[in-house]
Order: sequence, then structure tokens, then C-alpha cells
Amino acid sequence: MNTDYKPIDCNYYDHLEAAATQRRRVDLQYFNDLRQLCLGSGVIETLFIRDKVEYMRLKSGEEIRLDHLIRLDDKPAPGYADYPDFSCGC
Repeated sequence: MNTDYKPIDCNYYDHLEAAATQRRRVDLQYFNDLRQLCLGSGVIETLFIRDKVEYMRLKSGEEIRLDHLIRLDDKPAPGYADYPDFSCGC
């Protein structure tokens, strides 16, 4: 997988910050480092930068690169607007 970081849109970052500030549980769709689709949920503990790459850390301790994020709740990340929503909705 290409490891070059692609900065995310500032407006989407604001959306992530709001979710973290509100400490609300969010549903996530993202790619892991092996480019596998992952579905999950959690509370965003913090947003941070390590080695010039932006991440979110969930309360569980899991870290997700922001440029690997596909969807937060019902809001697709920029660049993934046409990507299918794999949430169950059950």
C-alpha cells in the first residue's frame, strides 16, 4: 500500500474534532495498513500527528490514519463520496 500521507480536508477535520469534543460514539469505516476494509465504532479520544501523519486514537487505544478513513457515521470522507456504505443498519 502507498504509505505517502494525503492530508484530509479541513472541513472534514473539523467534523472529526467536533465528534471528539462531544465524546460521542461514532461508527467508522476505514482501511487498515494492509488496505483491508474495517468497520467499527468507538469514541475518539484525540487527534494527533506522528511522523507528519495525522491519526485519531479511539478510547480503545486503536489508532487510525485520517487519510484511511472512509466514513464517519453517515458522512463520507472527501475522496470517498462514491464509495459504497458497508454499514449494516441493522
